[in-house]
Amino acid sequence: MESISAKELFSSKDPSLLVVDIRDEHHFRHGHIKGSINIDIYNNIWHGNHELARKKLSALPKDKKLVIVCNVGATAKIASSFLESMGYKAMVLEGGIIEWHNQHLQVHSGK
Repeated sequence: MESISAKELFSSKDPSLLVVDIRDEHHFRHGHIKGSINIDIYNNIWHGNHELARKKLSALPKDKKLVIVCNVGATAKIASSFLESMGYKAMVLEGGIIEWHNQHLQVHSGK
């Protein structure tokens, strides 16, 4: 499973990257990476609703490299493995949004 650091993602100019934040809408609204989209599957994964999580993820475009973001990266690893098994190219943001904050990189509020 691939991963990408916060600094690598921040400085990337790769137009094929799509940042997917899997945290719940409340956490997404309080701070997310600019340009990211929110697909709330965090609780689905932790409550064992894996088929629902897969269904939600299946709406993502297959022509993009997906960067999966959660709080620290653990849930993103599970989501990335789901995506890879479904034929997507996925990678995990190392350390999640917490590491993004630790690197003092900008977050956006709202939708």
